[in-house]
Amino acid sequence: MLKVEQAHGLPAGTRQVPFAVDGVVLWEDVAYDDVGSRLTVRLDGRQFHTTSRIAFRDRRRDNAAELAGRSRLVYGWNEVHTDACGVAAEVLQVLRRSGFEPQSKPCRSCG
Repeated sequence: MLKVEQAHGLPAGTRQVPFAVDGVVLWEDVAYDDVGSRLTVRLDGRQFHTTSRIAFRDRRRDNAAELAGRSRLVYGWNEVHTDACGVAAEVLQVLRRSGFEPQSKPCRSCG
């Protein structure tokens, strides 16, 4: 997420945040609660999550986030590394929708 946050002037989200889902603590990759946005960003390691148990857990986590009124965005390695500008634009859109106005800036690669 460094290519996303630092390069585009976005605030650094909190990493590895615990959330309880069905009585089990699961760890989310990035949360922006510290800047007043109930936004969770999950970095999907789908290539490593091939079992149905993990897929079920991810669906439950998404549903729990929705029920708690949390926005969530999910990206794979490829999106973060090949389209950091697109990811940053989506994160910025949700942050703005939450009322936060970061001093964002386009990076050298933004079109």
